[in-house]
Amino acid sequence: MERIKKALEKASQQREDALGSQILKPERPSEFTQAKVDDIKYQQTKSVTVTDATLKHNRVVAASLDDSHADIFKILRTKIIQRMRANNWSVLAVTSPTAGAGKSFMSSNIAVSMAMDANYSVLLADLDLRRPSIHKYFGLEVGLGIRDYFEEGKSISELLIHPEIDSLVILPAGNPIRRSSELLSTPKMQALASEFKDRYHNRIVIIDLPPLLHTDDAMMFMPNVDACVLVIAEGENSEDEIKRSIQLIDETKFMGCILNKSTDVQTEKYYY
Repeated sequence: MERIKKALEKASQQREDALGSQILKPERPSEFTQAKVDDIKYQQTKSVTVTDATLKHNRVVAASLDDSHADIFKILRTKIIQRMRANNWSVLAVTSPTAGAGKSFMSSNIAVSMAMDANYSVLLADLDLRRPSIHKYFGLEVGLGIRDYFEEGKSISELLIHPEIDSLVILPAGNPIRRSSELLSTPKMQALASEFKDRYHNRIVIIDLPPLLHTDDAMMFMPNVDACVLVIAEGENSEDEIKRSIQLIDETKFMGCILNKSTDVQTEKYYY
């Protein structure tokens, strides 16, 4: 634990030295607006009932009223939203150095927690095309997804799923794609990335990206996001892996690290 903390502190200091007193500027001229949640309709979006028991079984606890972990995700949600609003950001990427760190678990809980805020709507997109897993956290079967957008010409509206959690829609990946790196760099994917930013300007879009150190998939899509958080697993990700991952993220987009699987966490401290 201490070794990881030192590595993060060192990386943070290096970034501060590089940025100096530079103030991040909004990348898009339009204002970051709050979604008019009451106006959101899901008439063309497939609705699937996801029970509280399913979410709890899959460790998606952000909406739970009887789990103290939900408060931790509320704190994380607030910190992320404050930073995104300050910089006029709307598209957040969640990645990790390696597989198994818990990035999809974090993506799902952050998305649900944000959707619980009445001021925002959220689109959660699974772009880990080689090993998609977002659908598992919501107890969904593998069905239509981004693969069908590329290969079958399906529209995005046909692929979206509303898990009957207010203000949340999911864009699943569908069946795994081995040539995902090539697809992520196509003009069609660039058009989809633009749709994330422009068509859904009043939404927070959370992108679950592949791990940074396994393939170049995440790096291919990273220019299309506004901000990025790195999920690291205590006892699994080495200091070198953390440093190399941070170096791969544009310093103006790097929001910080989320430590997962920490043995020091005592949830009782967060219960109020």
